[in-house]
Amino acid sequence: MKVAVVGAGNLGRAIIKNAARKVEVVAVKRRPEKLENAEVTTKIEDIGDADLVLIALKPDVFRRNIKRIGELAGDTPVVSFAAGVKLAEMVKYIRHPHRAMTDLAIERRSLVACYPPETMKLLSFLDAEFLECESEDELDAMTAYIGSSPAILSYLLHAMVLAALKDGIRYRKGIRIASHAFRSAAWLYENYGLERVTEMVATPGGTTAEGILNLRPAEKVLMDAMLSTSARARGI
Repeated sequence: MKVAVVGAGNLGRAIIKNAARKVEVVAVKRRPEKLENAEVTTKIEDIGDADLVLIALKPDVFRRNIKRIGELAGDTPVVSFAAGVKLAEMVKYIRHPHRAMTDLAIERRSLVACYPPETMKLLSFLDAEFLECESEDELDAMTAYIGSSPAILSYLLHAMVLAALKDGIRYRKGIRIASHAFRSAAWLYENYGLERVTEMVATPGGTTAEGILNLRPAEKVLMDAMLSTSARARGI
């Protein structure tokens, strides 16, 4: 199977690294450059030989090139990772349009949201966990909750690193501690839920309860950040 990835920026490169483990990849980019995991071409015409076309362009760049991509793709399915470019826009020029959203961690393994549902089968060669969206509007929200969230949450992780540093813990140790804490929290929350985790970890009058009480304002800040990010994604 041959997959063409149009756009080899940060997201495109991450997708390529994952895809190349299972399929032949050709990367289409403006400047010639050697990529370890893919053949590189500056000619968009080369997507015509692919079995699947993945779009990893910024929305405005995709829109400027959408007609040409559609002409060259023909009957080949096109899956767009470009935020905000709706299927209604794509179908004007592309015969078999699909949409998906992921984040930079797809380089190793990550979550991929898909719409319509059959998109998951097209992307089954990726080492990923797939999430079926019930509507295109839900897929648009995934731009925030999957695509943008790693950067947003990184600020919270870094805040924990700085707190550790202020508390006398060396910076590199703080990074290890904070990264481990976020991974552990995700696993515990997914398997036990908030109430049970709190019950298991917190003790009456203890350190955990003290921290939770001081965290309440941050909950609203994070919710507001995610909702504003989602609103922006829907408006692109």
